[in-house]
Amino acid sequence: MKAACIPMVAACVFAAVCRADVPSPGHAGKLPAASRQSLLDKEARPFVFADPDWFQWGGSCILGEDGKYHLFYARWPRDNPRGMFGWLYVSEIARAVADKPEGPYVHQETVLKGFGEPQQERWDAHNAHNPCITRMKDPDTGKLRYYLYFIANRDDDETASDWLDRVVTQRVGVASADSPAGPWKRHDKPVIAPPAGPLRRYVTNPGVCQLPDGRYLMVLKGRANEGSGEAARRGNFGPMLHGWALADRPEGPFVAQDSLLFPASVPAEDPCVWVQGGWIFCAVKDWHGKLGGQTGISYVRGKLDADGKIDWQVPENASITPREIRWDDGIVTKLDATERPFVLRDASGKPSHLFMAASELNPFANGNQKPRADGKVVPLRNLPFNLCLPLVPAPGG
Repeated sequence: MKAACIPMVAACVFAAVCRADVPSPGHAGKLPAASRQSLLDKEARPFVFADPDWFQWGGSCILGEDGKYHLFYARWPRDNPRGMFGWLYVSEIARAVADKPEGPYVHQETVLKGFGEPQQERWDAHNAHNPCITRMKDPDTGKLRYYLYFIANRDDDETASDWLDRVVTQRVGVASADSPAGPWKRHDKPVIAPPAGPLRRYVTNPGVCQLPDGRYLMVLKGRANEGSGEAARRGNFGPMLHGWALADRPEGPFVAQDSLLFPASVPAEDPCVWVQGGWIFCAVKDWHGKLGGQTGISYVRGKLDADGKIDWQVPENASITPREIRWDDGIVTKLDATERPFVLRDASGKPSHLFMAASELNPFANGNQKPRADGKVVPLRNLPFNLCLPLVPAPGG
């Protein structure tokens, strides 16, 4: 099934006009069969960055001035007592390096982690997760600098569970540097915090780019209700929503806009945002294939109008990739998860590779929000990894 040019109201209004003369990120290409072994042993190979000792998530890649590709990714120990759920507690952001976009990547260092105690003095006491790496102009100097956006949390003990205590305190922060290798200056305050327009309870999962008019655009996720009373204590914060915010500086503050990026009825998540050919693009996790006709990663595109709204449209060929890997020997591997898309562009600004967190099998196996005492760890084939897919031109759309 193909997705027609679907009109939708967002920050913005989804336009019903399909045009073939606008850019497209393309579709995912095939991977070399030799890299398929990484799904079994979780060792790093070209196009599959994995580690048998670590959960991996949300790779965000950038070409440095050194000619190397720097992958910033979230990771947390495979043997942590919560398994996959450990991301909210002990995730850190690490950096790996490769000579080519597809790798193989080699881990270099931990870049950010939970600041630690005393937590009442820090918004980011626990974890560092879901990185978004960008290179943008410093408005004071005009110099290009690297900005690493991330999420973190602390435990304010305000809900019915330790898990929710951390969920509801999630915020978005940034660190900046002159080189992907650092040193990184971690800014003390979040760049955006709730209430943020329609996002009332917490904010997570940023995607950031600079607009043609010089302003900085952030797309992010949150919840609809500020929450109070017993319902809020038990996690009833309303539907998941996606908002957008603007700033005059890359380190913020980002000012949330009153409208939504997508309507609440659109089952999409984790927008990665960039500007190409005068258009604003978002690659998203397409929960049920409502945008691209198949579950996986799809995209929408839009224009910023004179009123400050984004007129979005869903192109006819909106799917970038279904939830699978196609290998060059004809085998197709179905995936349990494709999440946190990130689109890398080449020197001309054209999308060249799609990065995403992926898992072949359910990564929550042997995991629990409360620590397990039995010592069970996620099986290797269930361990999530970072996947890189080459992008090839898409016909018509």
